[in-house]
Amino acid sequence: MFKSIYKKSVFTVLFVTLFITLILFKNDINSKVIVLMLGVSLFYFNKKNIKISIQRHYPLLVFFLFITLSLSYSSNLIYGLNKVERLLLIPASILMFSSINKKDINFEFVSIGYVIVVLFAAFYSHTIVIIDFLSNHESSYKSFFNLNYSYKALANTINLHTTYYSYYILTAIILLLQFIKQRKVILLSKIIALICVLYLSFFIVHLSSRIAIAMLYIIIMINIIQHMVSHKKLLRGIVTLTLFHVISFIIIMNVGVTKYRFQHLLGFTYYTGYTVNDSDHKIQLWSAAINANDNVLLGNGVGDIQSSLNKQYVISDLKKPLELEYNSHNQYLEYYVGYGIIGLILFLYIFYYYGRFFIQHKNFIGIQFLIITLIISLTECLWNRHNGIVFIVFVLLLLYKYNYEVENNLSLE
Repeated sequence: MFKSIYKKSVFTVLFVTLFITLILFKNDINSKVIVLMLGVSLFYFNKKNIKISIQRHYPLLVFFLFITLSLSYSSNLIYGLNKVERLLLIPASILMFSSINKKDINFEFVSIGYVIVVLFAAFYSHTIVIIDFLSNHESSYKSFFNLNYSYKALANTINLHTTYYSYYILTAIILLLQFIKQRKVILLSKIIALICVLYLSFFIVHLSSRIAIAMLYIIIMINIIQHMVSHKKLLRGIVTLTLFHVISFIIIMNVGVTKYRFQHLLGFTYYTGYTVNDSDHKIQLWSAAINANDNVLLGNGVGDIQSSLNKQYVISDLKKPLELEYNSHNQYLEYYVGYGIIGLILFLYIFYYYGRFFIQHKNFIGIQFLIITLIISLTECLWNRHNGIVFIVFVLLLLYKYNYEVENNLSLE
């Protein structure tokens, strides 16, 4: 009994620590936490459990093995080995989770811990930019929503890319919305959770990540409609949706940098004559990525993805992407360049596999998490960075391992 409680406490604390270090600290600190978690899990190693874990998560392993095999036809082995080394997290995490049973993690505590970490990060970021705003004696409060205090300036307070920062916040909002919908939760707790959702939603708008704002809209719409249908409250749902759209429009139109960021999609010229057209820029990047593939079936290999893109940037006269060695800004095209159609199908199968599982088990949190991951991957290569691959793999395996019905007898619907 004591060993079981001790094990549950250890892994619960380790998972909260994982998210703390992932969001608030440098990657090397987070990597050490992962190594620590793997070391602790080895004390509970069981051959039978590892076989079960491999069977359950085979899509991730197959994809990892395919990437590793692509080294055989890669020209740049060093670059390729660095990529594979980063993805070693996949087999390592599957090994670690094989030593953890459902009762070994207090999912509710981990969720609360995660939300608190995200809220702390947001409060900290806002505090820093508010101090800067006051120190600069700005003449108008509207200046708080310009580039000096929004977008990258806001994300740089904790050295995170705006998309990844928004990605973490969106996941916290999904957890909070699920908490609000639970019937056994007292009204005061729901009100506090709703205030947190409103604040984090505003933070995403202030952060000005367009794809994240679009995902925020979709997630809130999904939850409102799902709640309206399940409780058969059509009128309340319509009123809520109307208020949501009105408030959203007012906020976005009054957050200057966010408004301009959306205008950039269709082309925008400043009074200085400087023109921005982000949609055209993205199309050029994606076209270069499609043309960079020299092997439709197998791709160019894990080691040659960036060099292949760079060659196409030269041909397409994309100077800035070449100079800064941009990725394709689309995870699907990025993997098409490296692993061809076969690799892309294996990658997409991962989402199909876990999506089917979440739907079968009515895991509404998991379904929403996959939706935001799939859509954000259209404009961001989430799996290319430590902050992306660690978060995706651990959240997927956590949600697969745990279901609210186990401890709380609650439905994830």
